[in-house]
Order: sequence, then structure tokens, then C-alpha cells
Amino acid sequence: MDEALTREAPAARTGGETGAAAPALSLPRVCVVIVNYNYGRFLEACVGSALAQTYPDVECVVVDNASTDETPQVLARIEAGRRGVKIIRRAANDGQTPAALDGLRASDAPYVIFVDADDLLLPHCVATHVFVHLSLRVHVGFSSGDMLQASGREVVLGSEEAFGRVVAGRRGREPQRLRAYRQRAGAMFSQDWPGEDVDRSILARLRFVEPMTNEWVWSPTSGNCFRRDALELFLDQPALKTLRTGTDLYFCLGVNAVCGSVLIDDALAVYRLHGGNVFSKRPQLRNVLSYQPGGSGDSNDRAKAILIDHLIDHARFFIERGWTPFDFARLLRRMDCSDPDATAATPRWSARSRVATRLLARYPAAAAALGEPIARGLLFISGAPLSKALRPRP
Repeated sequence: MDEALTREAPAARTGGETGAAAPALSLPRVCVVIVNYNYGRFLEACVGSALAQTYPDVECVVVDNASTDETPQVLARIEAGRRGVKIIRRAANDGQTPAALDGLRASDAPYVIFVDADDLLLPHCVATHVFVHLSLRVHVGFSSGDMLQASGREVVLGSEEAFGRVVAGRRGREPQRLRAYRQRAGAMFSQDWPGEDVDRSILARLRFVEPMTNEWVWSPTSGNCFRRDALELFLDQPALKTLRTGTDLYFCLGVNAVCGSVLIDDALAVYRLHGGNVFSKRPQLRNVLSYQPGGSGDSNDRAKAILIDHLIDHARFFIERGWTPFDFARLLRRMDCSDPDATAATPRWSARSRVATRLLARYPAAAAALGEPIARGLLFISGAPLSKALRPRP
């Protein structure tokens, strides 16, 4: 047996000269990163919901984007009354994504939940996410829990629409991929877990989302619990510092495209609707959009384009870690979108395909990773003229 798992605790910790062996294993720490900009009126409740979790090991990081409302006073109260909350005060409001990444860098916890400061986590949120991850035989990049929708103090809806469409279908039910996790207090662990507060029946209501899914099927930001190592696959992208919103789309689409994800059919968080939301402005209603596509704050097109850039720029990295060049080209094709940087002078084929545009710009390195035949074929089926596909030049 590994010596590290059987080492004895120091006498100072056990109260004796030759104290009993200390438990050597623990549950994973979960970091809740709360991103705030001018949501001081909601911030204390959000922090309180993170600290009121039934799960035993949660840390909380608050990142403030240079708020101009009552946030400074709220942060001072949190510092005075909430020990252990780490607060990062940014000098400027560069948007949601840079702030979220600052919070991520402030912790080394293996699981991370990004939370918008106007949302709330329900008490069993973290415990449920961790129980699901530890019970999986197929190790996905993140789990997504359902969310209540609240207007003021009233819960007006009990689920998310896109999430609900998947759960209501038959696909994704794979009980053979699950084994309920449990640990017993003793030589290896300090406590029994899970306790009665964790609903073990949730495993029967999971839905697996396979890699290459190219449509939104998850809850928004606060409903998702990521593995840190999955997020790290997508961090080495300089353009993220320019992505003001759409953080959840970038990471959810990207991490799922490579690693897959799982939907948890239980409400784990609360999405507040208050009229000032950046994205959804009203409760969801069938056949009626709750947001203005392309409106103020909608950076989804840019998030998709940055994701495609990242996949192409790091093609060799992903191919060396298990993807075949053919399957990686299929992934790029499924992720393709129009180019948000296109102008009136941009050729029509380039405006229609970010993959073709980026592949051509990065052609030597991309072709070295994919192979010339696959790279040229991908250019052609992505809409590039035959002349470009046969003689690609950056």
C-alpha cells in the first residue's frame, strides 16, 4: 500500500506521541467563483447561498468588475462577516470572461462553479454535482443542473427550456455508465458520504450529452460544475480577454465538444429575472424568445468564433491526445459558424465559415496536424472555392 496513504498523523494533531493514522483521503474541494458588476443588491444573498451548501468543502471567490453601485460597501460587510471568502477587486470592467478567469486562477480546486452575482445556489447544489461526478464511469468535462427561474421573490418557472427538451427525450439515458458513489469513515476517510441530504435517486434521471454536440442544451452559467482540468484545455486562447459575455457558451460548447457532459434533472440553482439581465429579459415562454439575438450584451457569435479559433490553433494538441485527424475535422465542421469579423469586403464563402477563414489563416500548422488531404477537404466542404482548397495560402 502507498506509504502516503498510511502515514501517521503528527503528535500535535492527534494529542499523543504516536497518534492513530490520520484519514488520508478527502472529498474534492469545489470553488464557487462569483462574478459581479453592479449587482451589489444581490451579492450578499449570492455569497450566502455559496456558503450555505450542505457539501463539506466549498471555497468562495468573489470577483468584482469595478462596480460603481453599492458593491464596495457590500464587499466590506462580506469581508468583515464572512471569514474565508476571497475577494478580487478588478481595476476595470473588462467583462464576464476575464473576471471569471481571474477567479479561476485564485484557486486550485479540482471542481469549479462560475456564478453570476444575481443568481443563487440551492443548498444541495454542490453536493449533487460532486455525487454525480464521483458516480460516473464515463468521466465527462462538466455537469449541468437545472435552474429555477425567479422574478422578485416568486419562483415563476421550475426548469430551463433547452435543458428540459433533452431531459424529456429518450436519448442520453445510460445507466450502465453509473455506479453510486459512497465512502465509509475509517482509516482512509474522515466521514461517511454521501449523507441523507444527497438524493441518490438522481442517478436515474441523468442524461449524457455526447461530444460534438453543436447546440445549446445546458443551463446558463450558474447551473454548471466544471472539472478544472477540462477548463484548462481551453484557457490558452488570448482572445478570451476580449470576450465580455458568452463565457458559459465558450466553455460549455468547447468542453462538451471534446469531453462530453451530463445533465442533472434536478433544480440546483436559481436564475433571477429582474429586468437588468444581460441576456434573458423575461421568463421563458414556448415559441417566444426571452432575449434579443445580437442585442446589447450578446457575445455568443464571438464566443463560437473564438472556440473554433482555439480548436484550429491547437489541433496538434488535441490530436496527440486521442483524436484522429478525421474525427477532429468532423468536430470542426460541426462547430462551424459564420464569421463575426466579416465586413462588406469579405468574400461570401469566408463570411459564412469561420472554420474556412481560420484554417486558411493557420494553414501550415493546421495541415501539419490534420494532414494535407484532410485539411484541403475540410476547406472545400466548409465552402472555400476549389482553387483555395487545392492551393491554400494564408
